[in-house]
Amino acid sequence: MLVDHGVHALVAPLRSSKGEICPGVEIRDCGYKVGLQGVDNGSIRFAGLRVPRDNLLDRFASVDRSGNYSSPFSPGRRFGATLGELTGGRVGLTSSSIGVLKGAVTVALRYNAQRQQFGPPEAPEISVLDYQSQRQKLLPLLATCYALHFTRGVLVAKYEEAKVTKDDKIVADVHAMSAGLKAYTTGYTANALSVCRESCGGHGYAAINRFGSWRSDHDIFQTFEGDNTVLYQQVAAMLLKGYKDKFSGAPLQATYTYLRQWASDALPPNPLVSHDTTTRHLRDSSFLIRSLRYRTARLLHTAAARLRKHSRKMGAFHAWNRCLPHLLLLARAHIESLILDANLKAVSACPDPECRKSLKALADLFALQRIHDDILFAHADYVAPDKAKAIQRLIEQLCSELRGVALPLVDAFAIPDHILRAPIGLSASQQHGQQYNEYLAAVGWELGA
Repeated sequence: MLVDHGVHALVAPLRSSKGEICPGVEIRDCGYKVGLQGVDNGSIRFAGLRVPRDNLLDRFASVDRSGNYSSPFSPGRRFGATLGELTGGRVGLTSSSIGVLKGAVTVALRYNAQRQQFGPPEAPEISVLDYQSQRQKLLPLLATCYALHFTRGVLVAKYEEAKVTKDDKIVADVHAMSAGLKAYTTGYTANALSVCRESCGGHGYAAINRFGSWRSDHDIFQTFEGDNTVLYQQVAAMLLKGYKDKFSGAPLQATYTYLRQWASDALPPNPLVSHDTTTRHLRDSSFLIRSLRYRTARLLHTAAARLRKHSRKMGAFHAWNRCLPHLLLLARAHIESLILDANLKAVSACPDPECRKSLKALADLFALQRIHDDILFAHADYVAPDKAKAIQRLIEQLCSELRGVALPLVDAFAIPDHILRAPIGLSASQQHGQQYNEYLAAVGWELGA
């Protein structure tokens, strides 16, 4: 009797030495896509194709000459190990998405710094980036871009460690972090591309300035190597398992600080802290880290309680579905906590005082924006109304402070003009104030005639 052991990887011949499709194999192209037209995507159907036993990739399971099947893993763990090979792809996608975000933010900030529109009576027009509304659109994107850049470095280092050591705890840590960071980064970049495009007005809509192709090519990042919503659920499931293990006395599979410090971080907020509106307090790294950890701990605790409650009434599957929006918030909160932690460590490691000052302002802006935008802090009495107003004022202040160093900060990405290829955002045109000439020449105008 045949036994189904699940998904396994095999090497199957598709074409003969003459390039002809083998019998039992059918190949079709997927047709035109929204973007990435230079990448061929197709589908393959096998019908009765036989392959040698040696074609089985047998890292996780093998079949001997007598046809006996063996595996060192249980079926569930074997399936997880097979899918775990997607981790490298998620690390790569995170890096690629950050690259797209850097390009879009660079073009948008360079254009907005040079573009002038209106001004006080009897005075020159001012830069579009000098309007508060525009600063508060673009500079939080820059702050998040830097935060993701530093977190990507942590992820890559952990991934390399996992590949070398093959330690189960590190592998589990990297699997969850890569899933969550891929989902967060690609989703954030997709939204940021629209903000950057709109901030450049009609010129941002011109195909030659790249926003359209970036959006089309990047859009698929949100669904391949794992749909973002599914990946967030993997992160939430890992957190819930860690929470359960902690309170049942089992060792944690992952080493997240706020899980170890649950007892302190989940205590009711101190009224004195809830009302502290001083800039020194609001920019204190310990306050920022503790705030994001508190949010994650609270969401984790309430998610676990809700799942227990609903599971008794409707079973595990329907309970999970009932709590799904809550679980997605939990996963995103967890990833933002990791991002801030990596960001602040990078700031502390910066040897140059002036550079460190700018990087700290970016990190503070990243964290304060999340605290201000999340209503959970207000509902939990963690941030009193007067403190929320002080945070908003500080966000405006940080955006004004960063306005003066915005261009050096995007120049630090060091994207060559021949890679950027957006006339309104080239570094050479910025140096000579010729971004419009670059743009007009690129679309066919003869200049100087």
